[in-house]
Amino acid sequence: MATTKIWPVRSRIDHVLNYVMNKDKTENAAFETVLTENDSEVLKQVMNYVGQDEKTKPPFYVTGLNCLPDTAVQEMVLTKRQYHKEGGILAFHGYQSFVPGEVTPEQAHEIGVKLAESLWGERFEVIVATHQDREHLHNHFVLNSVSFKDGKKFYASKATYQEMRDVSDQFCGEYQLQVIEETKPGKAMHYSEWQARQGGENTWRGLILQDIDDVIQESVTLRQFFFRMRQKGYTFKPNAKYFTLKPPGKERFVRIDRKYPDYSLEKIEARIYAQEKIKRHKHGPSITHQKMKLQGSFQKAKKTSGLRGLYLHYCYRLGVFEKRKNKKRDTTHLNFVYREDIRKMKNIRDETIFLCHHKMDSVEALQAFKASTQEKIKTQCIARKKLRNQLRSVKEEPLRSDLLNQAAELSIQIKKLRKEVRLCESIEERAVSLREKMKAAKAEAKKSKNEKEVKPIEH
Repeated sequence: MATTKIWPVRSRIDHVLNYVMNKDKTENAAFETVLTENDSEVLKQVMNYVGQDEKTKPPFYVTGLNCLPDTAVQEMVLTKRQYHKEGGILAFHGYQSFVPGEVTPEQAHEIGVKLAESLWGERFEVIVATHQDREHLHNHFVLNSVSFKDGKKFYASKATYQEMRDVSDQFCGEYQLQVIEETKPGKAMHYSEWQARQGGENTWRGLILQDIDDVIQESVTLRQFFFRMRQKGYTFKPNAKYFTLKPPGKERFVRIDRKYPDYSLEKIEARIYAQEKIKRHKHGPSITHQKMKLQGSFQKAKKTSGLRGLYLHYCYRLGVFEKRKNKKRDTTHLNFVYREDIRKMKNIRDETIFLCHHKMDSVEALQAFKASTQEKIKTQCIARKKLRNQLRSVKEEPLRSDLLNQAAELSIQIKKLRKEVRLCESIEERAVSLREKMKAAKAEAKKSKNEKEVKPIEH
């Protein structure tokens, strides 16, 4: 299964091409030799003359259609100057993402190249790059906005987007990959929604539907439905033509029945009145607690603070830790702000383990660790390059196998170090949002507590 997107680039083609062709993200781990600049130039000339052997493994998953990756910026600019169309939209940036573990880097790149050739290969210069820096493999496309063939500009519309999706689905079918289903004719289900459903998780829209379902079960009238939804922090547009609501923590109102017709106000009301029985809160079985003696005092115990404390407390809020043995915390009544992050639980868990393992509590310590790790990466990349250059002249066994194993071991270590750098960057960025979310949830809880009476909206 692959999901696709495309959007215009209005400034600096070189920036988007540099991002797309990032060597750290597109490196082919199976490539054995690193060439010098002179060797690389000679190799390019030879390949242009005789064509690249299908069995040759490129050092990076980057392919140019109707242009060379190294000179793509200049070639695209020359095409614009030739037809005097240097203004407006300069390029289009496309994206094709695959489910984690569904394809290999080679397959993903092959599908991306086929997609680009089918859609734009006859008229436009295109760069195709396969990124491996995330859990899911994904292709990036940079498409010149002006055709080298006739000087006409690429026109992006709903039809061209649908064509991109259809052709992508066609190639995915040929490779026996899953195809994303349609929610309504001509409109694809969003990838995050499809992914969340596959994992039994919820998108923020799914959380709204879950809240509506829960409140319907607790209500006997439509008035009570609105009352309970208000208690959960939802806001409604008074006298609106359609059923429109705003979940807590969001800035805009959403008309939920546009995408989910079964959640129109009329159908919600019908479900409330059609209920034969109202599900009340069920008391669980009685629990026998084991008494333990505690040495010392909780008050005097040293508390975990800083980044570790922030992440551990946030994990507790998300219900990661069990309140009692064999009893998981109920997350259905979590604040909407927290529940939305349940989908990101794996990333938050990995970052928490990383912080606790390295005992890092401050942003300064995190940045120092990141800088130290980046230096290690540079050192190991230099060592790996030397080994790969030795391989060019060594043909005898077992010396060649030994060099290959050393280079492979360094590649594994470099990959691990790069993951740690990405974790540092992610933690530094996420820590700010976690503090803001906890502050917002605390303020909302305080506001709800102070409100003695909530007046339901008349409908």
